[in-house]
This record gives sequence, C-alpha cells and structure tokens, in this order.
Amino acid sequence: MKKFIMLLNEELKRGARFYLLALIVLVGLELVSVVYQILSYQSEVEQYMKVERVSQLEAIRLAGGLFGFGDATAYFQYIIAIAMMLTFLLAFQIWYRDWFGESKYIYRLLMLPGRRFTILLSKLTAVMLTVASFIGVQWIVILVSGFLFRSMTPDDLMESKQLFGENRILSMFYTFNIVDTLIILLVTALVVSFVFLVVLIERSYRKRIAILQVMLDAALLIIPLVGLVYFFETTHLLHPNQITTFVIGYPLLYFVYVYWKSIRLLNHKISI
Repeated sequence: MKKFIMLLNEELKRGARFYLLALIVLVGLELVSVVYQILSYQSEVEQYMKVERVSQLEAIRLAGGLFGFGDATAYFQYIIAIAMMLTFLLAFQIWYRDWFGESKYIYRLLMLPGRRFTILLSKLTAVMLTVASFIGVQWIVILVSGFLFRSMTPDDLMESKQLFGENRILSMFYTFNIVDTLIILLVTALVVSFVFLVVLIERSYRKRIAILQVMLDAALLIIPLVGLVYFFETTHLLHPNQITTFVIGYPLLYFVYVYWKSIRLLNHKISI
C-alpha cells in the first residue's frame, strides 16, 4: 500500500500541470460558448424582427423555437469529446514518457521492491481520478451555465421544459445521477486499461506480433459482444433487460481479462 500511494502521488504531481491547463481551457471554452449561444440567439431573433418586420412570436418560430438550456450548451458535447481525447492521450503518455529520456524512469519503477502490478494500478488510478475530478468540475460548470442561462435569457425567449436537451451523453452529466457517473467511469476504466494493454504489448513484442496481438484483443471484445447481442435480439432468447445486463457484464469480464494480461506482461515480458 505504501508503494502504491507513493507511485500514485508521483503520477498525480507529474500530470498536474497538464491537467490544470487543460481544465482551465476546457471550462473557459464551455462558459464562453454558453454566453455566445445566448447572445447569438437573441441577435438572431432581433434580426428577424428588424429585417423581416415580423412579431416576436414569428421571429422565435423562424429562429427555431424557444431557446432551451440544451441549445445554450450545444457545444458542450464537442468540448467533452476533446476532454475524452485528452484522456486517451494522457493514458498513452503516462506510460510512454517513462521509457524516454536519458534516465528511463520506467527502470527505476521496475527496480522498486514490491509487486509490479502496483505500477499499473497507480497509473490507472491517476487517470481515473483525473476523469472523476473532471466530472465533478463539469457538474459545477453546468450549475454555473444554468445560472447564466436563466439570468441572460429573457423569459419570453426561454424554453424551460427542455432543460436537459436531447443529447444522451450530456443528459448523463445533467442529471447528476450516481449510476450514470459510475457507467462513465467504468467505460473510461475499460478504455484506459485497453490503452495501457496496447502500450505494454508494443513494449513486449516486435512490431508485427504486437499489431496482431492488439487486433486479436480488440476482436475479443467487439466480435463476441456484437455477435451475441445480434443473436439474442433476433432469436428472442433473452428479454431486453437481460440483454442489457449482458452488454454491461461482458465488458466487465473483458476488463478483468485486460487487467490480468497487462499484469502478466508487466511481470514476465517487461525486463530491465
């Protein structure tokens, strides 16, 4: 445990500058985009009223209807997509940086006393804490965005019934539901673990064998999952709720496999 805490603390300190910079930029973009969307909509309504010489109700109809919170946060999905890409880049970088440079930091880690799986666990935990903190900050941003939406949008232009919009991914953030948050974290853990596995495979085998190994591991997730779901849906052997349980359960089993294989590579293939 002492080794794990030490490694986790080191990983968090090494990535803190990049994380804070990325977080400030992303939060700034989100808040600016909300203000831009609100002002842009109001300007559009005013333009219709002046140019087309129509009533406010007609101008609102021409502008696409009343303005909702989902409209104000329309750019959030793209900014969150950028954050997801940065998470994947962090997952690659958090391993690869240790192999490069004059000191080759990875060799110092491998020579530390104790089990090597703590190295893997500390890196995975560091990424997951980063993602969890981003979700927490995202909740705060949504609350602030809601305040901006209510304070800057006139009541006669506001659509309050569609507060959360129609985007499922954004709705998972908007609802502040702990189950949705856990799903996001579990999916992230699976993807990050697979990224770690890809890096360890690349470090353990020659190029052609490594590519083949990655393709096989990816196929092990995609082909059985898609094939069995299609089979269950066409044959109606399982109820929809049971299919949903399978769709959730299989990736969890795959996560265990990925983590087991990563530990095996780290213990038996990565040498100093």
